[in-house]
Parts: sequence; C-alpha cells; structure tokens
Amino acid sequence: MKKITLTLLFLGLFFGFSGSVFAQENYGEALNAFVKFGSNSRIGANYEIQISKNFTVAPQVVIPFDFGYFVLGARADYYFDSLFKLPTAWDIYAGVDTGIIVNGGDSFDLNLHVGAEYKFTENWGILGEIGGGTSSTGGIGVAYHF
Repeated sequence: MKKITLTLLFLGLFFGFSGSVFAQENYGEALNAFVKFGSNSRIGANYEIQISKNFTVAPQVVIPFDFGYFVLGARADYYFDSLFKLPTAWDIYAGVDTGIIVNGGDSFDLNLHVGAEYKFTENWGILGEIGGGTSSTGGIGVAYHF
C-alpha cells in the first residue's frame, strides 16, 4: 500500500509541475490511448510532453487484460520526422518505456519500442507500435494533440 501511495504522489507531482514548466515553453502535448497484443496483452494511456524539437517524455499507466496488476511509469521517445523529412501528417519514433509493477510478481517493467503515427486531422491521429523487453508487444492506438 505504501508503494502505491508513493507512486501516485510522484505521478501527481509530475503532472502538476510538468504542466506549469512545459506550458511556458509552448511545446506541443498529446494524450495517447492504446491496446497492445503479444506476450502480455494490455491497455494503457500516456500524456506526451515535448521537451525539445524531436524528443518527448510521458507519464503512463498500463493495465493487462486480466487486471491482475498495473504499471505506473514513464516513456521517452525520439521522433525522426525532420531526419527523414516526412510530411507533417506522419511521425516515426523510437524509444523506451519503464515502470513500477504494482500488485504483480515482478517489480519493474522495461521495454524498447518503435512506432508510427498518422494524423488524419490537426488534433487526431492513429498509431501503431511494436516493442520488446519485459514483454513483447505490438499495438494500435489513438492520439489527441492539444
């Protein structure tokens, strides 16, 4: 119980401070919701905060389909858009995600991933992602850009 309380406190402070610090820099933000399939099928959501032209960080929550535990963590992504000179509707990225497994047998989750997103409007996009590490997954999701 103490671990859950401390993790929730950390995430609350992160959301509170990151909103005020990064809003001053006028960077873009996105809310992503996804379903991942593979060795450990799960659903999740994260809130991306752009900290430089091609780099984002995001707190995230991931819940397996069996609801036996959940993961509180963060992810970091590097976007290759400017390197590949992609149209603005497309994003290609790679990164790492990690987290604390709450109420599970393991205590830590660590994965690498690559993905692509297509923005079909100014605010909405669909994304696909594959990855591996603690769990091997492929997934799909939606993104809302603020």
